[in-house]
Amino acid sequence: MIFQLQELDRAGFELLPEDCQVCGWWQGHDDGWPDSHKADSWAETAIERFGGWGKLAVGDGELLGMIQYGPSVLFGRSGDLACGPVSNDAVLLTCSFAHQDFQPVRKSLLTAVLAEMKERQVETVEAFCFEDVPPENECRLFSQDFLQDCGFYPVRSSRGLLLMRFELGGVLPTKAAKQKTRRRLLERIKRTAPAPAPVALCRSAAERGPAERGPAEACADLVTVCP
Repeated sequence: MIFQLQELDRAGFELLPEDCQVCGWWQGHDDGWPDSHKADSWAETAIERFGGWGKLAVGDGELLGMIQYGPSVLFGRSGDLACGPVSNDAVLLTCSFAHQDFQPVRKSLLTAVLAEMKERQVETVEAFCFEDVPPENECRLFSQDFLQDCGFYPVRSSRGLLLMRFELGGVLPTKAAKQKTRRRLLERIKRTAPAPAPVALCRSAAERGPAERGPAEACADLVTVCP
C-alpha cells in the first residue's frame, strides 16, 4: 500500500481520532476544548498566522499517522513545561503518533515538516520529549531516540523532560551544500513509501490496556506551577 501526506487543516481535522479532535491540552485546556466555538476560533487563528497546523499520513482512506506543529505562540502550554520556553523564532512540534507498525510513516511526516520549514526559511524547529521511558499516557510526546535519530540535539532538561532542537539555517558551509540537502529532503517526500495494511489507530482503552488517567493528569507532573 502507498500512503500520501496531506495538511492538517479543517478538512484533515475530521480524519483525526476523536480523542485528538477534542484534545486542547497544548492550547492550554487541561480537560479538552470547552466548546467547539473555541476550537474553531483557534483553528482560524492558526490558519491565518501559519496555515495548516500539522501533517497527516493517509493510505486507502485510513489515517496512519499525524504530526502537529506551529509557532509556539499558538500553543499556550509550551511556555509552561518545565524545560521551556521554546525559542521565539522556532516552530514547535507538539505531538505525533503512528501505530507501532507504522514507524516509517512517522519519520516520513517529520522529514516532510523539516523540508517545508526549510522552504519557508524557518531556521529552528524544536520539540519536547521525555528523558527516560515515557509514562503509559504520554500525550504522544516524541521520544528522545526518535528525535536524535532525525538530527535533533538537546537544549535543556528539567523534571524528566528535554527540549530538543533542529537547526535548519546557518549550518551548511556552502550554497551548493544547502541545495543538495534540500533536494535530498524533497526527493524523500516525493518518493512513495510502502506501509503495512492500515489498522485502526487510537483504539479503545480496553484494546490498548488499562488507562486509568486522562491525558491532562498524565501530563500534570510535567508542568511548572508558577506562584
